[in-house]
Amino acid sequence: MASEHDADAMDVSAEAPVVPPASTTVLDFSDLDASIQSFTRRFDHYVQTTIASCDEARLAADAQRTEIQERVRALEREREDTKHAQKELWENVASERDADAKLRASVQNLMAQREALVQRTAGIRKEVSEIRAQMEARKQHKQMQVQRLREQVRRNAPELAQLERLTGCTISPSVRAGTIDFAFSLISRDNPARSATLSLDVSKTQYKVPTYDSILSAATVKALLQELERTGDVYTFLKRARSAMVDSLAREN
Repeated sequence: MASEHDADAMDVSAEAPVVPPASTTVLDFSDLDASIQSFTRRFDHYVQTTIASCDEARLAADAQRTEIQERVRALEREREDTKHAQKELWENVASERDADAKLRASVQNLMAQREALVQRTAGIRKEVSEIRAQMEARKQHKQMQVQRLREQVRRNAPELAQLERLTGCTISPSVRAGTIDFAFSLISRDNPARSATLSLDVSKTQYKVPTYDSILSAATVKALLQELERTGDVYTFLKRARSAMVDSLAREN
């Protein structure tokens, strides 16, 4: 079996070249090929759009969350400072009540300060409540986005199942973010159970293949990546990768 290296991914599908026996009729898969290419383009666009949208939403949410958390901490510190100041004020008031009548003006001034502090405390509490409400609203919005993405995955499941059945290509998300794993079957006439895998990292503008089957040489993978970088055609990349796997197995036999 094959050794793997590691990766992230994007789009799919490739055809398994089938060499018909001399005594059979050559089947025309042009319609199927066109359907697969159309699906691949739609799926490729969906993957790119989803990744970009998720990354953008995640960065924005992280920035907003950090800002809100810092603001809440600052307000909490200010509230604690206000509580301490209020306590000290009451102590001063108690002390001033025992003082001479000449200090009554000062006492009144301190009482006014106390009122201002009380109002500020009430304002801080209201502001904290509003911030918490905003955070809860954002949380619910994010949950709705996740639900929509799950629904999209559910709708695409039948198409992916049909693609796997017709082409022998299975697509699955990798354990690494931004990576898609491809498993190819139907690549050996002598050993139909033989399969090979390939991972494609699409998390950055430059594609990478961190994991691939040992039947592919490093030089072959490098050439396939260079072509993918030049054209951006993931479908052709997967098609040629599969062809290289078939050729490698044929040479082994």
